[in-house]
Amino acid sequence: MFRSTLKKLLNRLGYDILHLPTDPVTRRRIELLEKHGIDLIFDIGANKGQFALKMRELGYRGRIVSFEPLSDAFSQLQKNAAGDKNWTVVNTAIGDTEGEIKINVSQNSYSSSILDILPRHVESAADSVYVGEVAAQITTIDNIISKYYKGKGNLFLKVDTQGYERQVIEGCKNSIHLIKGFQLELSLIPLYEGETLMQEMIDFLRTKGFKLMLIEPGHQDYSTGELLQVEGIFYKY
Repeated sequence: MFRSTLKKLLNRLGYDILHLPTDPVTRRRIELLEKHGIDLIFDIGANKGQFALKMRELGYRGRIVSFEPLSDAFSQLQKNAAGDKNWTVVNTAIGDTEGEIKINVSQNSYSSSILDILPRHVESAADSVYVGEVAAQITTIDNIISKYYKGKGNLFLKVDTQGYERQVIEGCKNSIHLIKGFQLELSLIPLYEGETLMQEMIDFLRTKGFKLMLIEPGHQDYSTGELLQVEGIFYKY
């Protein structure tokens, strides 16, 4: 009886009961989502939908809106989201401006960025090398938030824009009070020209009222063992 009641309560919040992962970092990520009642996620820099698929695997059943500017990745994203009524996909980049922008396309697709890639990144992952560029539409969270967020609920932003994370945050300055948390890719050393590094980003978000709650290991140089990027999870305090 208790499990049935708990399951119904969690379902209303957008979650499902699954066997919890034994990995303590993943468990902590789920606990934070539940603690803050997250029921809407903006998946910015979605690529093919890897993050959203992972969230479904972990039991999150709330709404997801995935934003991806590259046409090839977006095509696969659409296929992955098909049949999921709570998963919306949008073919645009997100940043601090409105209009059209050039995106550098990497060989592996997911390292593509508006910013120029630095040699250290390519040294650590040869398939991150740029192989071309395309024009894409770009908008800001301030400009699109009312279309997907209807004034109630708890919104979380996952931002994986390869060094362009700060610009995404700058683009939600008028709506940041509506956001409960962020997940950001944070570089320990410069990997993209002009990106904001980890400590500066932590300090910047603290001025906006968000505290670092969890760090997950990210990209590393497997030839040296050096950790180059982490995933930082922040919540309003």
